[in-house]
Parts: sequence; structure tokens; C-alpha cells
Amino acid sequence: MGYKLKHILSCILALASCICYAQNKKTDSLLNLIKTDKEDTNKVNDLNELAWLLCNGNSDTAIIIGKEELYLAEKQQWKKGIANSLGSLGVYNWLKGNYSMALDYQFKALKIDEELNNKKGIAKRFCNIGIVYWQQADYPKALEYDFKALKLAEELGDKNGIARYLGNIGNVYQYQADYPKALDYYLRALKIAEEMGDKQLQANTLGNIGGVYYEQVSPHLSPKEGGELPTKALDYYLRALKMAEGLGDKNSIARHLGNVGNIYRDQADYSKALDYYFKALRLAEELGNKNEVAKWLGNIGGLYIKTVKFKEAETYLLDALKIDKEIGSQDYERQVEEKLSELYEKWATSPLPPKNGEYFSLALQHYKSSMLLKDTIFSAENKKQLIKKEMNFEFEKKEAVANAEHKSELEKQNAVAEEKSKKQMLFLVLVSCILILVGVFAVFILRALRITNKQKQIIEQQKEEVQKQKALVEEHHKEVMDSIHYAKRIQTALMPREKYIESSLKKLMKK
Repeated sequence: MGYKLKHILSCILALASCICYAQNKKTDSLLNLIKTDKEDTNKVNDLNELAWLLCNGNSDTAIIIGKEELYLAEKQQWKKGIANSLGSLGVYNWLKGNYSMALDYQFKALKIDEELNNKKGIAKRFCNIGIVYWQQADYPKALEYDFKALKLAEELGDKNGIARYLGNIGNVYQYQADYPKALDYYLRALKIAEEMGDKQLQANTLGNIGGVYYEQVSPHLSPKEGGELPTKALDYYLRALKMAEGLGDKNSIARHLGNVGNIYRDQADYSKALDYYFKALRLAEELGNKNEVAKWLGNIGGLYIKTVKFKEAETYLLDALKIDKEIGSQDYERQVEEKLSELYEKWATSPLPPKNGEYFSLALQHYKSSMLLKDTIFSAENKKQLIKKEMNFEFEKKEAVANAEHKSELEKQNAVAEEKSKKQMLFLVLVSCILILVGVFAVFILRALRITNKQKQIIEQQKEEVQKQKALVEEHHKEVMDSIHYAKRIQTALMPREKYIESSLKKLMKK
């Protein structure tokens, strides 16, 4: 993917610039950006956006740009960019009817998204894989991947994704002729699309709803016998066509043109029906959409059977069958086989030339082929698988709700328990603080008591000491007093009394 591809890309970008200048300013803006972009993630994103803008008008151009985009993403080792590029290439190949290649790209992209845990990317891959399986009439697998995509979109709260995946599930049920269920999914998708203002999604869903009303009308009923169903179908188809034309979505325009053609065919307005079929066919061929090309070739062939143009019918039906076998579109292949069987049976009994004795054999051969395909597509086992897929989805959904409710209840209980635990903890902290304070206070009291006791002991000791000193003093005083008394007694005993002395002195003087 070097110089050669870049040279091709440059040529295509120049061509796209000429074509789109008057149609899409955004395309011009992207072309200018790509010319000046460095080879980084911005250029990868710009190439991706440009390819998406061009894929509805030229899927071949989109594929070439997508490959250049993938080359740059791989060069930078940008895994998310690689996944997006692979996924886009898957879509472009699906538009061309290259289903095996489309699946290969989608599964490669899915693997990288799963490694990156990119849930939105994973949902997109599931969706695209489901669409390819639906196109191949592998309805159990289609439903499996559609439900996987829806589950992820609901988890992500992706309204756009939810609406698209609901529509895809409706497609599966419609092709299984479960019209009430298909209509339920389509109406849910339409409601979300209207809430979001997504006109592209609204147009697609309106067309799908028209298809449900159309499919409920038996091909054997006249418009009058079919009641209001054909009118409802036509109304939804025309509304979808008008919106698709306003959006410039050529793929959708082609599809809705063909659907309107179906209504006119059933109303036996074959001229108008052919006009719409050929408009749809030309657009599908312009877009390179093999699936749609085969579809409208088959419808034109079927219409030529009704108008007894057997040779033209054979040409268109065989061309359609070849493409259906090539791309693996089993349900359309079944329808074409049925029409070929009808063609050869009518041709064999018709007076029109050329007469061919093998026409009865060919009618039987194509009838058997159609029945074999019908048994494969609409087998009881397939229906069981469809029911199982839906039941699994509903069970998982209910289980998820129950788990969410259980989780919510556990969270509430945990919150209550946590609040209770906090209160208990707060209470314990308060009690602990009080106990600590009491302990500190008790320590202070004990310390004070100890000091008081010690002081008391000292005072008691001092008191005892004083008492002892007092006793000693008193004892000493007593001893002194006793000595004094004793001395006095001695003195009294030794010294004459004063009166005696005085008397004695007087006596002496007289002498």
C-alpha cells in the first residue's frame, strides 16, 4: 500500500472533488484537509469521514479510501483507528454485496475493539455482523448479534444505537413473517428516532413499517380484498422516499422506489411498477450494490412473467440468480428460484414460442431448489433458535434488572449499615473521649489525693513530733519544777524562818 495506492487515491479524490463540489461543501472541506494533513490520526479520521460521505454514491471509491485509511492507521499502530477502518471497509463491502469479505473485516475489527474494551465499537461490530447474517438469511445468527448490540447500547445509554438495533431486530422478525413482533420493534425504533430528530433513521424505519403492512397482504388478494394494508404500506413507503430524497441517500432512495413499485405491481398497474423498478435498478447499479441490483432484477423478471414476456423474464431472473448465488443472499435466491419455476411452468403450457420440452423439467428443478432453500431458511429448528435468542435476551435483560435492583437494595442496606456503623463509631469515640477525660480526671484526683495524703502524713508526723517535743518539754519542765520544789524544800529546811531570825536578833540586842 505505498506510492501506487496513494496515486490512485489522489486521482479518485480529484474526481470526487469535481463531482461533489456543487453537491457537498463538507466533501470539499475534507478534500482540502486531506491534502494538507500530516500522516497522523487526524488524516485517518478525515479519510474515514470522506469515505462515509462517498459510500452511498460510490462504494468502490469508499473502499479505496478505506484501504488508505487502514494503511495509515496500521503505520501509526493506532489500534482504535485500525478497528474503525476495518469496520468501515466491512460496511462498504456489504454495500457491494461482498458478504464474506464484509464479515471478515467486521470480525477483525471486533477482535481489536474487544482487546481495547471499546464497548461502543463492539456494539457497532455486532450490529454490522448481524446485518450481514440477516442479508444471508441466517436469521438465528442475525438475531444473536442484534440482541448483543442492543444489550450493549442499553448499557451505554446510546439512544441512536438502541433505535438502530431495534430496527435490525424488526427486520429479522419481518423476514420470518412475525409481523406483530416486527411492527413492535419498528415502532419503538421510530419513536426514539423522532425524539432524536434523526431523519435518516426515521426514513429507514418508515420504509420498514411500510414493508410490514405490505408483507401482510396476500399476493392472491386484490387491493380491495387486502383492505387498508396496501394503502398504509404505500403511505409509509412514499413518506420514507420523500425523506430519503431530502437527505440525498441514494441507497435508501433505490430501496423505497422499488418498494413503491411493488405496491403498483400488486395493484396491477404494471407500467408504473416497471417505471419504479427500473429507477431503483439504475440507482443500485450506479451504487454498485449487488444485493439491491439482484433484488430489482428479480422483481422486473417477476413482473415480465405477469405481462407474459417470458424471454425478458428469463433474462432478468437468471441474472438475478447469478448475483444472489455469488453474494450468498439465500432468501432472494429462494424467491428467484420460485419465480423461475413459475416462469418455466407457464412457458411450457403457453402457445408462445419457442416451445421447449425441457421447460417442465426446469420448472420442477427450480421448484425443488426453492423448497430446499425455504426449508433451510424457515426450518423449525431456525424458529426455535430465534425464540431461544429472544428468550435469552429477555432473560438476561430481566436478570440484569433484578441484579440492578438487588445491587441497589444491597447498596441501600450497606448505606444504612454504614450510617449505623458511623453512629456507633461516633458513639464509641464520644464514650472513649469521656472515659479518657474521666481517666485523666481520676489521675488528677488520685494524684491530688496522694499529695494530700502525703501532706497529711507529713503533718501527722510533724504533729507527732510536736507532741513528742511538747511531751519532752513538759517532762523537762516538770523535772525543772520538781528540782525547784525540791531545792525550795531543802532551802526551807536549811534556812531559819524570818520570824525566828527576827526574834533571835531582838533577843541579842537586848542583851
